Amino acid sequence: MPPERLSLQRILPRWRATLLLIVILLGLVMVLTRDAELQWWRAHDLRAQGRMRYLQTRPLPADRGAIYGSNGDALAANVPAVTIWADPRLFDAHRKDWDKVAQALDLSPETLAARVRSGGSGFAYILRQVQPQLGKSLDALHVPGIYVQKTSRTYYPLGAVTTPLLGLVHLDHQGAAGLEMGYNQWLSGKAGREKVLVDGQGEVLHVVGARQTPAPGRDLHLTINPQIQYWAYMTLLAAQQHFGATEGSAVVMNAQTGQILAMASVPSCNPNARAGCGDPSDYVNNAVHQAFEPGSVMKPFMVAAALATGSIQPDQSFNVSHCLPVGGFCIRDDVVHHELNVAHILKYSSDIGAAKIALRTPAQAIYDMYLAAGYGQEANLGFAGATGGVLPQPQTWDKARHATIALGYGVSVTTLQLADGYAAIANGGYHVTPTLIAGQSGPRVRIMSAGIAAHLRHWLEGVCAANGTGVLAAIPGYAVAGKTGTANMANGKDGFLKNKTNATFVGFAPGFAPKLVMAVTLRGSSRYWNFGGVESAPVFRVTMRHALEELNIAPRWCGGKACASKHNHITTTQAEIWAEGGGK
Repeated sequence: MPPERLSLQRILPRWRATLLLIVILLGLVMVLTRDAELQWWRAHDLRAQGRMRYLQTRPLPADRGAIYGSNGDALAANVPAVTIWADPRLFDAHRKDWDKVAQALDLSPETLAARVRSGGSGFAYILRQVQPQLGKSLDALHVPGIYVQKTSRTYYPLGAVTTPLLGLVHLDHQGAAGLEMGYNQWLSGKAGREKVLVDGQGEVLHVVGARQTPAPGRDLHLTINPQIQYWAYMTLLAAQQHFGATEGSAVVMNAQTGQILAMASVPSCNPNARAGCGDPSDYVNNAVHQAFEPGSVMKPFMVAAALATGSIQPDQSFNVSHCLPVGGFCIRDDVVHHELNVAHILKYSSDIGAAKIALRTPAQAIYDMYLAAGYGQEANLGFAGATGGVLPQPQTWDKARHATIALGYGVSVTTLQLADGYAAIANGGYHVTPTLIAGQSGPRVRIMSAGIAAHLRHWLEGVCAANGTGVLAAIPGYAVAGKTGTANMANGKDGFLKNKTNATFVGFAPGFAPKLVMAVTLRGSSRYWNFGGVESAPVFRVTMRHALEELNIAPRWCGGKACASKHNHITTTQAEIWAEGGGK
């Protein structure tokens, strides 16, 4: 054997082979130990993690109930939509496609990235309840880790016309305001769920087990007439913009049944637009949530109390040529008159005459009449946070308050309450409970005699005739009755703002057999002739004319055509002067 080979054999000692064998055995033991750990000790946890990755329980959204108007047209309906969500664990691996995804979803790359980061480790909302076309555009890209889920969203066909009334719905299909919130339990459905097996990219392979079907919400049918609602809103909005009012509301009611045919409010917003209703003041229902000092529209109820107690006679007259000192100040009229009977006190809205009548009438009688007409009480219509206004107890009335409450100061009411109260005058003396839900009805309670109601209807027709403060409410061919009211807004310092008013008109038609009653209020007006007879009466005229036509209530006919007004020679300036004369 050569010397070189003998030298090599001596360099490789036997202990190395032993060490190698030991290392192999230790490795085998470690592999077996790890295998035992995975197969036995951690099997349950690993199976659970596998199920989390590949066996998922996904919610199935339920359709929300629709809201319908009195003619069967949908005021709030469910329409198809999609929700876009991402699994950041998978989506992060495809950052090269993020620009294409952002473009397909009409988002900036920065916004997309921020929404991916805002979610959890396995789920992040990208877009919720958007138009299905965005889902189709995304599916066409076939980018792993971002998914499209079919759902629905609430669509409001009349947009801003009905927002303060109907309210809004959160992205989770729960009501956020208005009737949507008040009737949320009725309208909201019960979500379902299903177990699905997904692949490594998160795509559904098939449904595992039984599917829990979602239960849709129940529909809500209202007494609202969509056409009348539209005209009430549009004319109210035009008046708000013209006179610079901060807010306003209008209510149209069936005077016989109490059914509410329209309830409009401004400002408003379009809930169908993305981020269209960001300001909460844009979806407040001012008709039930905003109480205000109404001014002279309260005078007919004070007169009703005076007649009922015998404090005055229907044909009685009063000297109103001088101011009436009460509680350290003088009550004055904007236009000087000498002697007025009860009819003319209402027609010209004489504060002196009204105060004299009030001071002859027991405070308790006036209070009871206000209360019976619905003032000081919240209407139970399903609006959370609705106000009943303020009606002080008669024991707290001193002489000044006794006089001024009859003039609409020291008491606060809502627009709905005004329509509700005047319905009793229109229908012959019965208070009818306002209703919004089709098929519902409330009690019908007599609050004044038929004779007193007839006197008031006749006198209130004079308000809307020539020289009356409500002449701008007159509708050719129809007898219209109503009352104006203008109250300076409180300044919060025991005084009043000189240039901002609550301008109100409440009326009904046709005067000889009233079917409809409407109340209109504009608050915070600061432009032009900001009186109830100038601001709010025209809103009544335009809306009521369309409402009468919509309900096929015919005008009086004169020789084959609707009777024209007897006062076509009246100019706008003259009308404004007469309305100004009854300012308060």
